[in-house]
Amino acid sequence: MSKYYMAENLRRLRTFYDYRQKEVADQLHISRQAYSNYERGTRMPDMRIAVRLAEFYQITLDCLVLAKDPVKRLMDQTRREYKALTPVGSLIPISGPETKMLLRYKRLSREEQEGVQEFVRFREEHLRKKNRERRK
Repeated sequence: MSKYYMAENLRRLRTFYDYRQKEVADQLHISRQAYSNYERGTRMPDMRIAVRLAEFYQITLDCLVLAKDPVKRLMDQTRREYKALTPVGSLIPISGPETKMLLRYKRLSREEQEGVQEFVRFREEHLRKKNRERRK
């Protein structure tokens, strides 16, 4: 008979992505206490919530329930599979922390994403000015 690791995996995944229980609960439209119960193993989510949890953490449902360490699988997958396509068509590797940052960015609202983009443009301009001053 298989052992179920859902409670441990929910905690591991949430920690890996650096989320608070409230953030995950809000994304799933459940209470923080309900999510806490899932992590502690005092309650099991119904199938609908379990599927949404797997989608949220971007893993398969069987991995969420049965894998001993889904974070290790995510890290291995990140090292092997994730690459970004540049405007000129070349691929660049993306590290685990970069992948985590990108996934967090993709979960932001459109308005919040625009704020992040504006900040990046600001930082780029600041660095350009700094480099120009250094060359003088």
